[in-house]
Amino acid sequence: MADFDNDWKISGTPDPATPDPQPAQVQAQPVQPAVQAPVQPAQAQQYQQTGYTYPSQPQVQQPVYQQPVYQQPVYQQPAYQQPAYQQGRVYPGAQAAPVYGYPAQQVPYQQMDYAAFNAQREQSLNECTKMINHFSPKVDLFQKYENVNRDIARFSIPPKKLLVWGIVLASVGLVLTVVNYFTTKYPTTRLIYCIFYGSFILAGGGMLLGFFLKKKNNNKKLENLIVEAGELSTELTLLYNRFGNCTLAPEYVDPRILFKLQSLILTGRCATINDALNLLLTYQRNYAVIQAAKSKHIEETEKRYEGKAAFFNAVRYFNLR
Repeated sequence: MADFDNDWKISGTPDPATPDPQPAQVQAQPVQPAVQAPVQPAQAQQYQQTGYTYPSQPQVQQPVYQQPVYQQPVYQQPAYQQPAYQQGRVYPGAQAAPVYGYPAQQVPYQQMDYAAFNAQREQSLNECTKMINHFSPKVDLFQKYENVNRDIARFSIPPKKLLVWGIVLASVGLVLTVVNYFTTKYPTTRLIYCIFYGSFILAGGGMLLGFFLKKKNNNKKLENLIVEAGELSTELTLLYNRFGNCTLAPEYVDPRILFKLQSLILTGRCATINDALNLLLTYQRNYAVIQAAKSKHIEETEKRYEGKAAFFNAVRYFNLR
């Protein structure tokens, strides 16, 4: 049986279970895994500059873009013709208010004289207060005169609707009755249709009768209103004449108009009563309407009162609130 000596060599008889090593036999050594070298990145090939000279490339000149110069139109301010406003009395530094019926005046700029402006304003306020104290107690008289004139205008228009409908219904009923009389064969049917169409004739006749009765009644009321309007016109004319040397025309002395003019002067927008009236007429743009209505009123009242024109009040044409 094999054993090891002090030098760790095999001695003794070999173990049958352990074969003897052959001379050419080498004991297998454990295989160590091969270590793979890291892959180095390929370096770019560097070229060495040689003495070869390349032919020079021809230089191409780039075109230079130039912005086209356009002829800019020259704007010319149109010469508008300013309307020639009609202006009244002008105070230093104040804007001239238009006065209808007088030619326009060019007002040069002047330094505002506040002392003169306030003095004239106080004088105008005193005059306006005097007119208000004279006319305002008769404000009911002015209002009554306006109501009477409004009723005169309403009753002067005839009731045309009754006349037109009466004629239409009566004519249709009459025509249908005649046609039915000559075209219907049976007497009973003819009688029924005649009664039916006769109702149209009766309705039309009733409307015509109502037209004439209403017109007669309106004419009677109109006569009474014309007499009452003449009396009120005389009272208002005497009231205006008693004031004496009034600054305003008779159509503008209604107390409601006077209070509006006084407020315009108090706020400092005007210095005189005439300027305040011109400003009010310009703002509401009713001067032409008032003048046309006044002419029509004078023409109508001269026919009613034997050539004597009645008093005209323009308060209805002002939007006073």
